[in-house]
Amino acid sequence: MQAIHPGRHTLEEMARWTPATITGWHFGRLLTASYWNVHLLVHWLTQDLLATLPPPTNGVLYLFGDGSHADKRGTKNPVAQKGRTGQHQPWFFGLRFVLLMAAWDGYRVPVSFRRILPKCHTDYHSENALFRAMVAAFVPPSWAKLVVVGGDAAYGFQDNIRMVQARDHADAARRWGFVFAIARTWKTVEEKSLKNLVPHIPHKHYQRTQVPRAHAGQGRRTF
Repeated sequence: MQAIHPGRHTLEEMARWTPATITGWHFGRLLTASYWNVHLLVHWLTQDLLATLPPPTNGVLYLFGDGSHADKRGTKNPVAQKGRTGQHQPWFFGLRFVLLMAAWDGYRVPVSFRRILPKCHTDYHSENALFRAMVAAFVPPSWAKLVVVGGDAAYGFQDNIRMVQARDHADAARRWGFVFAIARTWKTVEEKSLKNLVPHIPHKHYQRTQVPRAHAGQGRRTF
């Protein structure tokens, strides 16, 4: 319903486009029921969707990890946390999570997610540990002959690379590879820092692009 119906993606709005027997409070009970295993539901829906959409001709599937947060106002949430994701990023208060996306051709499908708990929590796991667990639990579709696991510099860790290499050795039906952004602090085998070998490109060589937002009157996004 989120993919095909127009308008805002709220429960009441989606209920207008469903059969009359399915109302907004049905959606509310479905989402708040404590007996659901949300990760199992996402896994089932993902497998059905990957089997339904047309596969690529080259048989290449991309898996990318990305971390984000959802802003919250309630200060009594037991897993809410405050901080910032980078030195030059603004401060936030809310829920942190890591998302695993599958992409091929023009499709981009979320296949799994994990909530990042505060470090003081007893069940805390790092973002990279959750990322490795999601990739390990992911079952590629039958048409995937090559799976490329990728991410930004936050996922460019040796443990992530070894995890993909181990998956490549264990999976006889397909090949596994990785493309991770490497942090500037990494060093080569000659003990030379990457920031000395690959300097940043000056801003004068970049081209500025502005894209209007989906809702009129809210400015533009700059890339």
